[in-house]
Amino acid sequence: MTARSGDRLGAAVSRAVAALPAAAREASEVARPALESYLALLLEANAAVNLVSARSADPDALSTAHLFDALFGLSFLLAQGAKPRLLRLLDLGSGGGFPAIPLLVVRRDIEGTLVESVRKKCDFLVRTAERLALTLHVTNARFPDSFPMQSTGPFDVLTTRAVGSAGELVRAARLLLFPDARALVWTTAPLVKDAIRESRARSAAFHPVPGTERRGILVLGRFT
Repeated sequence: MTARSGDRLGAAVSRAVAALPAAAREASEVARPALESYLALLLEANAAVNLVSARSADPDALSTAHLFDALFGLSFLLAQGAKPRLLRLLDLGSGGGFPAIPLLVVRRDIEGTLVESVRKKCDFLVRTAERLALTLHVTNARFPDSFPMQSTGPFDVLTTRAVGSAGELVRAARLLLFPDARALVWTTAPLVKDAIRESRARSAAFHPVPGTERRGILVLGRFT
C-alpha cells in the first residue's frame, strides 16, 4: 500500500470511528491503528482471495459499509469484566472477518471462534489473527453440517452476517450458547421478521445502523 493509499485509509477509518455512538467510539479510538492494519491486510489480500466485493474494495466503502457496521455491534456485547474469564464469541460465515475481527480488535477480553467454509478465507483469517495478536480460532467448516458441535462451546455471544439463513443458523447454534447468551445478526429490516421466527428466540430487538435506511443489528436472546 502506498503512503497516499495509507493516508486515505487512515482518514476513512477515523471518520467511521468518529461517527460511532459514544461508548463504542471511545473504545474504537484506542484500537484505531489495529483497525487500520486489519483493513490494509484485507485490501492487500482481496485481489487473490475475493474477501469483499469489488465495490467494497475501497477504503471509503470498506470503512463505511463494513467497519462501521461491525463496530456498531460493540454496543450490544456484554460489558468488560461481566464474567471472571475471557468472554467467548462464535462467528458464523466469517468471510473476510466482518464483524468478528473488528469486535475482537477492540475487545481484547473476548476469545473468538470464527467459522468459514472457504479454505483460502480461513487462511487469511489465521494470518490476520497472527499479525494483530488476536485470541481466536478459525474452523474450516460449513455450519452446522461439518462443524464439530460436540467439541466446542458454550459461547456468550453469536455473531453472523448471513442474510437469508440467519435465523436458521441461530436456531442450529442454540445448544452451543450459554443460557444468558445473545445472538447479534447483521441484517436488513425486511428480513427481521423471518429471522426472529426461524431463530425461535423469545426476545428480539432490531437496532438500525445510524445513517442507513435498512441495515441494522438484530439482537436475539432467551433461547431456552
